[in-house]
Amino acid sequence: MTPSQPPPPDEWQDERPDERRRQELAEFLRSRRSRLAPEAVGLPDRSRRRTPGLRREDVAERAGVSVAWYTNLEQARAVNPSRRVVAALTEALHLSDADRAYLFALTGHPAPPDADRREPDAAVLQKLVDHVDVPAYCTDALTRVLAWNGPAAAVFGDYASWPVERRILLRLLFEEPAFAARLVDRDEYAARVVQTFRGRSDAHLTDPAAIELVSSLTRTSRAFEALWHAQAVRRTDTDLLHVDHPQGRLTLILVNLQGVATPGIRFNAYLPADEATTTRLADSTRR
Repeated sequence: MTPSQPPPPDEWQDERPDERRRQELAEFLRSRRSRLAPEAVGLPDRSRRRTPGLRREDVAERAGVSVAWYTNLEQARAVNPSRRVVAALTEALHLSDADRAYLFALTGHPAPPDADRREPDAAVLQKLVDHVDVPAYCTDALTRVLAWNGPAAAVFGDYASWPVERRILLRLLFEEPAFAARLVDRDEYAARVVQTFRGRSDAHLTDPAAIELVSSLTRTSRAFEALWHAQAVRRTDTDLLHVDHPQGRLTLILVNLQGVATPGIRFNAYLPADEATTTRLADSTRR
């Protein structure tokens, strides 16, 4: 600690991470309880009460737990609520999607697949990729391609030529041979997509649409089946890609951002890795 830095508050010095988590959980529950008017959940108006919001008894009853147990939770006692009880508390307190996801995180449980799931604004995503002069596209956790620009279409293929329900990277790579045909090592790219899909979330375990996608591809593609059963996981944010482009060989480096505009959305941009690629991409955009 440098002399210019003030010492931490006394109450932090001996506080352990689990104690801080319990304190944060207690404060969060109290704040959300105080914000919820009794009439919003079908209870009589208690406007004469000095303390706003629901009573602890109200929350406990609505969540199906004892008042004493819930009081311990709000008092930062060493209580470990189950996933089922946390879900009940989110309903009892009428939490927003963001608050629900945060409550699950505070209690050490993964958020359910529908927590904080908002439909992405396709127009915003399209504006984003259109303002990039390198190949770029946006995908969700299911690898659905939600937006792309002209340079991306020149590298991978015109996504618009496939119907929306098939505009999924995994389906295109393993069921549409014409897709990404310009890639020098298409199979390696396909393997990266499978490994990233598995590693970026637990959608393949919790999301019915993702589970069905994996099941379908396992039946229709031996290549996908082999990659999936290999259990390989990839979490890298950069990869090289070599492309036989009409302007000449391109060497591109992937840069991606997670959670763009909406949780679960991934922005992928392929930047030129050398001067020759920079020139060729610039020439292609001028045509």
